Amino acid sequence: MKKIIFIILLAGIFFSCSQSSDESRKDEAEKQKIEQENKIARDISFDIQDDSEKNMILGDSGTAGQPNIEKHDAMHHFNLGTLKYEQDNFAGGIKEFEKVIELDPENGKAYYNLGYGKFKLNDYVGATDAFTYAIGINPEDTLSILYRGLIYYHRKDFRNAIKDYNRAIEINPNYAKAYYNRGTVCGRSNNYIGAIKDFNKAIELKPNYAEAYYNRGLAHYYLKNLHDACYDWQKAKDMGYYNAEKAIRTYCLDE
Repeated sequence: MKKIIFIILLAGIFFSCSQSSDESRKDEAEKQKIEQENKIARDISFDIQDDSEKNMILGDSGTAGQPNIEKHDAMHHFNLGTLKYEQDNFAGGIKEFEKVIELDPENGKAYYNLGYGKFKLNDYVGATDAFTYAIGINPEDTLSILYRGLIYYHRKDFRNAIKDYNRAIEINPNYAKAYYNRGTVCGRSNNYIGAIKDFNKAIELKPNYAEAYYNRGLAHYYLKNLHDACYDWQKAKDMGYYNAEKAIRTYCLDE
């Protein structure tokens, strides 16, 4: 009887050790997976566009109606604000656009430019408020919608970012940048198939869209379609996109 108990106990110990070994292997595999994903995140990551070109500053004061002293002063401050932004003096430009809004509270373009300046200075709360006011004045202000979506993205509020890009695309179905940014948010949310669909549309609308090729390549990479990823990165590299060259060196040399 003792012998039987001993054998059963041994079997239990063996099973326990085997289970522990299996769990250890799983833990090690999970650890390696996390390390690999972290390495990918360091080497290449989804790029999103912030529209940093100076032509994103609205130069038309947007004042309407019969001219009066307030309107005249508002136009003056608007033009000063635009000039300061063009000189990269965003703090100075913000003060000018705040004066415009004091004089002309329904000036949606002034609110947009105010939001733009605050965005450039990383004041995301202030920028969100300004863009929201601009959208309230003009619900089809796709630039303000695009930037507010970008702020949501930076704050990792992907749900609201998607909502803003959906709205921008609803207003303008040919807005390549909105498809690109929505695709990037999808990618960061691990919705790689949705990301690829949006990048496809962005490239259809803008065939030389290097950033869209790069990000589509990254989505393919995460779906383990290395051949397609390397193809897209090569296209982006041929268009002069530096990050694509780094991705190719890291992941495509054996492809």
